[in-house]
Amino acid sequence: MDKCNSKPITHTPPTTLTPPRTPTALETSAHCLLSEIQQIHTTLSTLPSLAPGPQTDTLLTRLVALCIQSRTPAFTSYFFSIPHVSPLCTSLRALCAAAEGALESHWARAIIATARLDPKTSRTDLLDAFPYYQNYIALSRLECSTLEAFLAAPPTNITFIGSGPLPLSSLCMLDRYPRATVWNVDRDAAALGVSRELCGALGYAGMEFACADVTVESAGNEEWMASGVVFLAALVGEDTGSKMGILEALARKLGPGLWWLQGVREG
Repeated sequence: MDKCNSKPITHTPPTTLTPPRTPTALETSAHCLLSEIQQIHTTLSTLPSLAPGPQTDTLLTRLVALCIQSRTPAFTSYFFSIPHVSPLCTSLRALCAAAEGALESHWARAIIATARLDPKTSRTDLLDAFPYYQNYIALSRLECSTLEAFLAAPPTNITFIGSGPLPLSSLCMLDRYPRATVWNVDRDAAALGVSRELCGALGYAGMEFACADVTVESAGNEEWMASGVVFLAALVGEDTGSKMGILEALARKLGPGLWWLQGVREG
């Protein structure tokens, strides 16, 4: 054998395989939660309608139960660090907003139908049929108490932006300030039509309606712009950035010295 052409023999060390890390109990729980929310989202997305019904009600009730459950800061931080969570939340906000709009439209039409069927039914009984009416009354009391702490006199011109088909906040405010004019502003003409019909069926005077997209520049002659108190509904704007954009657009339209109240929803 030619020693000059011989190659040294090398020994490759055996490959060491590192087993995958076992997920912690917190991580496992977070991914289980994500999986269930994804299933709810998928089912809601494929429903032909988000109007109230057995399946929609069950899914949304479960979703709310999952979202309001108390969790540790560590769990919350890890959950929102999972890559799929942020886009899922964005999509869920839009779905839930659509579901709430369908819920309000459903109940507004139901109240109108009852009022026509039995004109002797009291306004209170008609509104109490809506499951969350008492919540609106309680919230309105809080809002009015806050306003009255700063205003020298009761407001006479109030605007609700994003009032929707079931303007319960407007109705509660008008009960509190019966001499005021309350403007209901929404870009959805169909929702405003239902709202106008509802207010007529309930016998409310002092309600005005304007179909407008408040982010669009206009001549600035809309009567609702003269309001001294403006409410921005919680569902107006899907996230903080869009809400700030709407507020900036309104600030350019409206005069100084008015009071803003912003509806807020966590989650």
